[in-house]
Amino acid sequence: MKKKRFKIPLTGEYILDVEIVIEKCGVDSFVINLRCMIEGMWHQVYRVDNAHGYLHEQRFWLSPEPIPLIQHTSLDYAFEFYMKQVKESFERYRSYYIQKTSLK
Repeated sequence: MKKKRFKIPLTGEYILDVEIVIEKCGVDSFVINLRCMIEGMWHQVYRVDNAHGYLHEQRFWLSPEPIPLIQHTSLDYAFEFYMKQVKESFERYRSYYIQKTSLK
């Protein structure tokens, strides 16, 4: 088993915190957490993981409660899919968070 933790700076105000556990057969678990700097403070804006035994996301502009996701494929594919999705959507997620929390 290999466990990796790392940060991916998307810009100076956006960071992805990533944790992944890889077994011989592939990804066993993962966490992708998007943090954004807003008004001089870091805010957790979006997260997707399978830390509670099932694949789910948390859209913090709506609620901190996990939203279950249907896992049709392997965790390897899910990890790659959500990494790509977050990298393409991080500015939009920040915008939703600001609109719903009245931050600027």
